[in-house]
Parts: sequence; C-alpha cells; structure tokens
Amino acid sequence: MIEAGEGSERARQSLALRYSVFGTLLGTGAPAGALLLRILGGARVPQEFHEHAFFYAYQLIGTCVVFAAVGFHTGRRADRLRSGRDRYRTLSERDSLTNLVNARTFRSYYERSLAHAARFREPLSLLLIDVDHLKALNDDLGHSFGSAALLHVARVLERSKRASDLAARWGGDEFTLLMPGAGLEAARRQAERILEQLRNEPVHVGGRERVVSATIGAATSMAGEGGDLFEIADRALYTGKKAGRGQVRSTKG
Repeated sequence: MIEAGEGSERARQSLALRYSVFGTLLGTGAPAGALLLRILGGARVPQEFHEHAFFYAYQLIGTCVVFAAVGFHTGRRADRLRSGRDRYRTLSERDSLTNLVNARTFRSYYERSLAHAARFREPLSLLLIDVDHLKALNDDLGHSFGSAALLHVARVLERSKRASDLAARWGGDEFTLLMPGAGLEAARRQAERILEQLRNEPVHVGGRERVVSATIGAATSMAGEGGDLFEIADRALYTGKKAGRGQVRSTKG
C-alpha cells in the first residue's frame, strides 16, 4: 500500500510538471511567434531586437513564468479532480473494513469471468469462505477482536491468492475468491492453504490470542456450464458446516 501510494504521488507530481513544461513552451512560443510575424512582415527586427534586447528578454522570461505557473496550477487541479474520482471509485468498489472488493463489484467480475470461460472453454473455480463462530468471537472478546479476525482472513486471502484471482468480502462473515483457469483440484489446494495459514497464525488483540477458523465451499465449472457457482459453493459450504466446520468441501458444477 505504501509503495502504491508513493507511486501515485510521483504520478501526480509528474502530471503537474508536464503541465508546467507545456505552459513554458506556450510562453516561449507567444513572443517567438510575434517576432516571427514581424520578420515575415518585413520589419527590421534584428536591429530593433538588438536595441531593445532587455525588453525582449524581460517579456520572454515573464511570459514563460506566467504560462508555467498557470500550467502548474492547472495540472494540480486536474490531479485533485482525478484523485477525487479515484477515491469515489474506491469507496464504491471496496469494502470499508478489509479493503477487498465488495459483493457488487465481485459479482460483476464473476459475470465477465464466466463469459470468458465459456468463450475459451476454460475452467472457473469459486471459493466461498465462512468465518467460523464470528458471533461468539464478538460476544466473548469484543467487536474489535471480531473486526481483527475479519481483517486477518482478508490478509490471508490477499497473500495466498494468485495474481489472476480476485478476493472479496461477500458480506458479514463471508468472503469469496474467484479463480479463473483453475480446476477443482487447484481450488481445493488453494482452500487447504488458506485454512492452514489461518491455523498457523493466531490473531492477537490487546494481549488476547485466538485461532480463527473457517469453512470453505469450493465449486468449479468447465466452460461456464453447470449452474451458478455461488449456489453450488454455498451448498458445499453448508455441508462442511454441518460436518463440523473448519474444513473444505468441493463439488463440480
């Protein structure tokens, strides 16, 4: 996150710099253009320019400074508008607690991925992750611990997923992970890695420690066929919860 922020700041600075350079070029072009017009008009510019060199230099420098300043402030204003637009987009697409994409954004990406899988005859897998006993964590250790548990799960998902995968907070105590191009066995292995990381990394808040467990339902379709992966993964998840939680259940669509 820090590196991305630094990169964005450099991009903003370069935008303002580009506007400044453009303004300087405009400032240079204005008196240079006037001089060229006078030459084309037959005026004795060389002698006049020599006699009034200070005036021409003053005019050139002053015009460049003014245009450069205008360009810089225009660039900064454009950057603020762009930053506001990007922030609005982030707020509308991201979950405020975990910073994962929200359910609406994820569903849109899922529909596009399903169409892609159907077009290119590729597999598509989805993991539905339910945090076990989140209400008990909130009741026993406080909502701050429950929030820390959700953040922990989100970080595990981000850290363990492939670059092409998309993780989201589906709502409440549920997360989801979409895995384009992954078959059922690959989805099961990914789900097992997630559970293993959760078991090996307890959550610590205010001197209290607790292992956060989850139940995962995995579903896979080939070429976009076999039904809604959300419904299929939800049935697998329900089976896992009935069997004692903290495990992976999977099925093909």
